[in-house]
Amino acid sequence: MALVCARCAQITPLTGGKKDTEAPKLVKAVPENASLNVTSKTIELQFDEYITLKDVNNQFIITPQTKEFPDIQASGKKVKIKFDEELLPNTTYKLSFGNSIVDLRESNNLPNFEYVFSTGNTIDSLKLKGQIINSTDHKPAAQVLVGLYPENAEDSIIYKDKPLYLIRTNDQGQFSFNYLPGKKFKIIGIADRNKNLLYDGSEEHVAYDEKPADPGDTATINMILFKEIPYKSFIKKTVSLEYGKVNVVYNKPQTTVKEIKAKGLVLHTWSRGGDTLSLYYTNTYDTLETFISYQSGKTDTLYIKIPGRNFKADKQSTDKVYKYMFTAKLDNGVPYFSFPKFTLNYPVQAKNIDSDKIQLIEKQDTAHAVIKPFKILTEQEPAISFTLQTEFKQAANYTLTIPKGAFNEGPQRINDSITYVFKTNTPDDYAQLNMKLLFPKKENYIVILQNDKGQTADERIIELALTSTAEKFITYKNLLPGNYIIKIVEDANKNGMFDTGDYFLHRQPETIFVNNTPIKLLAGWEIENEWIIK
Repeated sequence: MALVCARCAQITPLTGGKKDTEAPKLVKAVPENASLNVTSKTIELQFDEYITLKDVNNQFIITPQTKEFPDIQASGKKVKIKFDEELLPNTTYKLSFGNSIVDLRESNNLPNFEYVFSTGNTIDSLKLKGQIINSTDHKPAAQVLVGLYPENAEDSIIYKDKPLYLIRTNDQGQFSFNYLPGKKFKIIGIADRNKNLLYDGSEEHVAYDEKPADPGDTATINMILFKEIPYKSFIKKTVSLEYGKVNVVYNKPQTTVKEIKAKGLVLHTWSRGGDTLSLYYTNTYDTLETFISYQSGKTDTLYIKIPGRNFKADKQSTDKVYKYMFTAKLDNGVPYFSFPKFTLNYPVQAKNIDSDKIQLIEKQDTAHAVIKPFKILTEQEPAISFTLQTEFKQAANYTLTIPKGAFNEGPQRINDSITYVFKTNTPDDYAQLNMKLLFPKKENYIVILQNDKGQTADERIIELALTSTAEKFITYKNLLPGNYIIKIVEDANKNGMFDTGDYFLHRQPETIFVNNTPIKLLAGWEIENEWIIK
């Protein structure tokens, strides 16, 4: 038995061996990489293991561009590239595969693989480098298409023709061309959303440099990416998600609307950006016929299909009865210096608000509560919002009860019962920021304070006369605790707003300075900060 046991081998599970973590390696190219005087229309690349291609249509870039995309096939350990057209004479071609070449077993990719050849006697060796940033926040613009076009090309070329040379910016907004010939180019950046290698107007962002790009110049090219305002104004769509309200969405902010008419129209309002018109109506028809006239004399006639009276959406309606819905931002408490505001989903006439049914209770301690007198104030008639005004105490707890039917437009629209529990804040719940700003020159500026969610907490205009100092002190009071940044627009045309660029008019967007270092504000604290703007 001892001899038998001594001869028994230990049983272990089978393994597949060490995991392959290495990328494929090029072992042979026909013609060889960096070959001169190439006349062949077929290129073969052989690797040290079986490979496949992934997302090659998006990853592969050839420069300068060919009229037709070459045929690229992977088979076994080879990649074959075949051109269906004559290549340009005395030209250096670069084939960039990105990360599309991967091994068949573990999908390890060969990163940023490039193959270069020339149809002439030399390989072009000049370079261009640069960076693109966004106009509004100065953050790097990643994955932007950067194209080089003939220097003397018309500006419209970016709409019609693909660039000769192209590359995409990295995560830092940087780009770098190599293997360029010794001639100048028109350089354009495009946020190519649909990947057609063309600029599709105001639907995309664009960046350009006023002067030609010279590969013989080693200086870094800096460009600013911006979104143009469309030349033509039109209605993109109409949206009707509930009975009683229609949104008319334009392609750009509207400033020339003269008159709005519609049968049963109760109220119309504009979005803050000025590109969305909300129509509030009351009727029983299937179509809302609307007429929008402009200062130019033009009139848009809309036939908007609306939900029927029995339409139900998000619990806002029951059969033949529609609801008043309330929206209020009370999570952070009610500021001691203002009143709680409530927004409605549909306009209400002041006469249809029964204040006697509404109750506001101040809770003083665990055993006592006091009913507070109050007023409901609206800014217009009919109103889409209202404020609740009374003598609120600081650091006090309140309960607001709006019972069913307090907002009542006859049998057609009423509210369901709702209760809000909120507290009022004190000065110690807020922070104060004292900013010292040193401006680069005597100009008009728009100073914008934003929180870490990108929401504007304060916006004001600073006018610097030639005889004034370039130094300004700004005090911000009653700010919620958190991190803030400051953006400053150089308002060159003094119109009180940021003006974007225009590619055809060769106008860059107005300069924006961004202090991206967060300013941390704590409740009850007064913070002093300084920014030398440059």
